[in-house]
Amino acid sequence: MKTLAPCLPFTDFFLPSLSEAQAITGLTDPKDVARSLRDSGVKTVGLKLGCKGCYVLSADGEVTAPSFKVNAVDGTGSGDAWDAGFLCGVLNRWDIERTALFANAVGALCVMGLGATAGVKSMAETQRFIAAQAPK
Repeated sequence: MKTLAPCLPFTDFFLPSLSEAQAITGLTDPKDVARSLRDSGVKTVGLKLGCKGCYVLSADGEVTAPSFKVNAVDGTGSGDAWDAGFLCGVLNRWDIERTALFANAVGALCVMGLGATAGVKSMAETQRFIAAQAPK
């Protein structure tokens, strides 16, 4: 934290895995970790929780979005895919719930393919995946 602390007030989005953020903050609970980073100046914290989904904390509120149940083939690039999905939501000005769910979907689709990009789908395909996974 000592190394990063001077940068955090200038950080709009910080999107680490939970284990990375735990190592930085020295805390364990996702909400405590995110709160510590927000208190240090980060505007929006998105924690990737693996098979437990994600937790996002921002000035607009907080959300825990569930993961999608998929048959994982390869985890390569899934964190970067999640980040891209999250930033897609930001650029489209979606609320944090929709953004978090979309990011989880992009990450889930990524792990279904071999390598970092084989599972990544188009926006329309990703939205169909989300719709197909929604509770009926």
